[in-house]
Amino acid sequence: MSLTLPLIYSTLFAVLLAQAIKFVNESIQNGRFLWTRFFEPGGMPSSHTSLVVSLLSGIAFRDGIYSDLFAVSVVFSAVVIFDAMGVRRSAGEHAKTLNQLLQIFRFRRSDVMPLKERLGHSPLEVSAGAILGFLVAWAANT
Repeated sequence: MSLTLPLIYSTLFAVLLAQAIKFVNESIQNGRFLWTRFFEPGGMPSSHTSLVVSLLSGIAFRDGIYSDLFAVSVVFSAVVIFDAMGVRRSAGEHAKTLNQLLQIFRFRRSDVMPLKERLGHSPLEVSAGAILGFLVAWAANT
């Protein structure tokens, strides 16, 4: 039990750190605090990837890469990362196109809100999340 809690803490720290980095970066870029960015998906670095890679790395450090738990975490991580770069990114691109169509046709009804466009991640955002997740797990296990 004592081995599990640090793994949970480091994994949660990785996702919170990724979200904090997004919040700070985008607040600086916009010149004002964007509190909602701390709770939204998308952007640099990928917090989903940071979370799963931190978990995957923590398991590798704790149980080794030949453990069954490591194998399960590899598959789980692959699904999450694929979803972030594939399905969710495509959904964000579709939302962007639909929002542009709404603008072109001047579709302005009060009950129609623009769709969220920041859903997925580019390969660079996923890579940054993976590096962050690994570094957090490494720091927690040294």
